[in-house]
Amino acid sequence: MKKTVLYFLMFCLVIVTSLSLRSFVVSAQSIDELEQQIQDKATEREDLEEQAQRIRIELTQVGAEKGSLTRELNRINAEKKDLENTISKTQNEISLLDLTINKNSQEITRYTSDIVSYSETIAALLRGINQYNNLTVLEIISSRGQLSDIFQLRDGYTQLQKPLIQITNDLNKKKISLRETSYELEIQQYELSEEKEILDDQRSIVELQEDEKNKVLDATEEKESTAQRNLISTLATISALDKEIRDFESKLEFALNPSSIPQRGSAVFDWPLDQVLITQRFGRTVSSERLYVSGSHSGMDFRAAVGTPVYAVADGIVKGVGNTDDQCFRASFGRWIFIDHDIGLSTTSAHLSSFKVKEGQRVRKGDVIGYSGNTGRSTAPHLHLTVYATKGVDGGQGARITNRPSSACPGTDYRMPLAPTAAYLDPIDFLPPTNLSNFKHASLAN
Repeated sequence: MKKTVLYFLMFCLVIVTSLSLRSFVVSAQSIDELEQQIQDKATEREDLEEQAQRIRIELTQVGAEKGSLTRELNRINAEKKDLENTISKTQNEISLLDLTINKNSQEITRYTSDIVSYSETIAALLRGINQYNNLTVLEIISSRGQLSDIFQLRDGYTQLQKPLIQITNDLNKKKISLRETSYELEIQQYELSEEKEILDDQRSIVELQEDEKNKVLDATEEKESTAQRNLISTLATISALDKEIRDFESKLEFALNPSSIPQRGSAVFDWPLDQVLITQRFGRTVSSERLYVSGSHSGMDFRAAVGTPVYAVADGIVKGVGNTDDQCFRASFGRWIFIDHDIGLSTTSAHLSSFKVKEGQRVRKGDVIGYSGNTGRSTAPHLHLTVYATKGVDGGQGARITNRPSSACPGTDYRMPLAPTAAYLDPIDFLPPTNLSNFKHASLAN
């Protein structure tokens, strides 16, 4: 009888082992394939990192090349390569995460199958234990068995049950852990997808720059003397249009109602950029007296490389987007976005390279509305932010989009945000607190 009990226990262990091995063999091949793909992706990522380093070296070498337009084109090309490489790396990361999630899913399936197998075996053992627990002494005697043998067999069932329960619990823990890991990986994958979308937008901007620079280079090589004359003419047009706009603004009647706008220093705006470096303040400055007919700067300038995301400083409605270069090239805002905010203020973001919003769209504080550029009257890439009072005393109109025939650019209507002189406000009064590190020169902080 003791040998019979021993043989039965060995038979049960063989069944449990075969169930585990069977599920492992079924999934091992597919998991191995996934691990190989993961390794391939990791190798591809290393290659991309090496390529990125070569591109960075190329970007450094570009700075030493001669010729302003040629140098600019080479820089743009290197920047485009760098963006394409970053996009490839980001896509690689997304694919790598997808493979890892797939592998985790397969392992979860395998663990689930093993748990079912072990649970069925445990159920069978429990039924056996229950069967022997329910035998009466008379039934034991009638079966010609000894009471000690029956108890020994029941104890054998019980001892076999314990490791199976432990294995099942361990598998459950592993399955839960894998599910949590997969969830975290899916979050990372989503964040990378958002990052890739911005990179794609930035690449489009760089390609647009490249096209524009190529056109300028072709025109310059063919008609250099004509370009010089055009430059003189353009500068004269800029001055004429600037005076024309200022004359219009100064003739508009407007009385500011202080209660209709937030208090100065209230910090109701967020910064329009991630990295803040103020290069020119609002009002009468050294640069404004040199650059503008009026001698006054209507907003605040921030350093921003072409393609830098520009954010909405507060909630509001996009009242218009436009490009003054279409009416009078290099004479004003270039690409601009005008937003009427919910707090009695309006803003214009100018010299952009592209838009991310359209007229009539509602935006929230912190939304990407466009990308910085070097369009319009701009000597270098930057972001210009103008702040206006939307309305004045008795509802008097402050900021508005104006369509007016231009004598400076005959045959065209300039379309851009304008306001009475008194409606222009200093952006620093509504932006977050600053320190010296936020200014290009310490003198700007005063």
